[in-house]
Amino acid sequence: MKNKTSTLIIVKTSILLIFLFFNQINLNTQEENQSVFTSTSFDDSNSKTFELEKRIQKIYKKVLKSTVTINNNATGVLISKDGYILTAGHVVLIAEKKEISITMSDGSTYSATPLGKDIKGDYALLKIIEKGTWDYLELGSSSNLGNDEACLMFGHSNGYQSDRPALMRIGFYKGTKELGYLKTSCIMMPGDSGGPLVDLNGKVIGLCSHIAPSMEDNFYTPIDPVKENWTKLTNGETFNLKNPQEPQFPENNDVTPPSIIGKPFSLEGGKEYLINNIAKSAKNIHKSVVKIKSTINDKEIKTYGTIINSKGYIVAKASQVNKDKITCELYNGTTTSAKIIGIDKSNDLIVLQIASKKITAINIPKKTDTSVGKLIGAASFKEDIKYSGVISAPVRKISAEAPSHGFLGAALTFSNKVFVIFDGGAAMLGGLKRGDVIIKFDDTKIESSDDRISFLETTRVNQKLKVTVLREGKEEIVHVTLLKEDPKRIRKRHIAYDIDISDRKSDFTQAFTHDMPIEVYESGTPVVDINGNVIGINIAKENRTTSFAIPINIVLETVEKIDSLYLTGK
Repeated sequence: MKNKTSTLIIVKTSILLIFLFFNQINLNTQEENQSVFTSTSFDDSNSKTFELEKRIQKIYKKVLKSTVTINNNATGVLISKDGYILTAGHVVLIAEKKEISITMSDGSTYSATPLGKDIKGDYALLKIIEKGTWDYLELGSSSNLGNDEACLMFGHSNGYQSDRPALMRIGFYKGTKELGYLKTSCIMMPGDSGGPLVDLNGKVIGLCSHIAPSMEDNFYTPIDPVKENWTKLTNGETFNLKNPQEPQFPENNDVTPPSIIGKPFSLEGGKEYLINNIAKSAKNIHKSVVKIKSTINDKEIKTYGTIINSKGYIVAKASQVNKDKITCELYNGTTTSAKIIGIDKSNDLIVLQIASKKITAINIPKKTDTSVGKLIGAASFKEDIKYSGVISAPVRKISAEAPSHGFLGAALTFSNKVFVIFDGGAAMLGGLKRGDVIIKFDDTKIESSDDRISFLETTRVNQKLKVTVLREGKEEIVHVTLLKEDPKRIRKRHIAYDIDISDRKSDFTQAFTHDMPIEVYESGTPVVDINGNVIGINIAKENRTTSFAIPINIVLETVEKIDSLYLTGK
């Protein structure tokens, strides 16, 4: 009897454990289902967009905490609590001869040692030297990504800035090219190299690697080979070498489209999907966008502006509007003259007024949200929504750029020998010659290329220098006035710089960063959220990945202040 009772208890206990086991599986499945779009959301484009935005904002802080800066000019991502960092292979090839410095998202700094790297695959492993515990991201999978699956990338475009976090950008997976590089529409540029590409669960699926001229051609190292070669990486091996004649990255950018469709975070069309979806909410906003023309020295300047109220007030970028012969073209082709009501130099805003009665001003929302991760769109002239993107960094003061240092206008060898003199540059105008070896700037000895570079970085445009050179074995003195570097030469440095950017692209009291690649003349256009609410006015294009917008509340305060001064005649 006792044995039968024990057996019955064991059976009942086993049944209970099996029930709890399958119940837990069911709970886990429910939790996983909650982490992706529900099936019903696929039937409703608005629901998909809202779910996407919520997911982005949910993972943003975690990814940001795990994103680091390498030597202030590249990016990496923490992938273990004990300090393993992944970055691009080409970052380590440049940095490994020097001490590698790691800056966390909170500004704290550490040292790291390089471990293994895949040369052709363009990825490398670092390890923080100091002991500690760090926030990190799990590695995902790069082999089962769906067509137009949403993804995010984080990086320090143009290098680390203490007053700006790593910038987030949104994009969609488009397929793979040679060597398995992932193509997405997440825009990147120098400084982003090694930054994480993450899925909408916040797992690393790739690393920023390289770009082609088109904004759509952004290529990422896939994460699966990293996992496959983990032992090699931790052992410090350098593998998958290439011949010296081989290009750094595959030149053939033809892409094999993804075979998987209908993944949870896939939006067919990618950014176009978002554009079309936001346009439904912001219908007819193009009626509030005008084309502004003015002249300077008989040259026509074009920019856009936004009708802000029923008085016919228009806000635009002040530095792109000249005071002479200002006209505004409305969406329906009507052209009218405009007068200046006032200018806010602190945010580069100008308020104009047109007399036309048939105008459509933007709707001003009662509340706006400009937090990082908000999905947004930008209107343009005669287009409701031309771009879609995401708010990449919070509203903050955009500090003025440091003054440009002087440019010598010559190319030199490591031994400071002049081998190219640029036409019209400071060196040519001052009398430097090809073959001269620079040995002094003023009274400072120049014994290495580092000495030369360090000295020139302390100079300013129009600064006069006494340059001592060795010319045919004799010391001679040449007087040079340093000039500003030619923008055409800057463009030739890297394809990422071969774009037009705003003349004034900083020094704003309050602005948020977004990743929509507006044109320079599209400053002054409205930025809207997914509900179609105007949340800001574009004010500048800083570079390939970064544009700035003034929050609408700041714009309205500016208009109200200027209007008050105008009415009182001040």
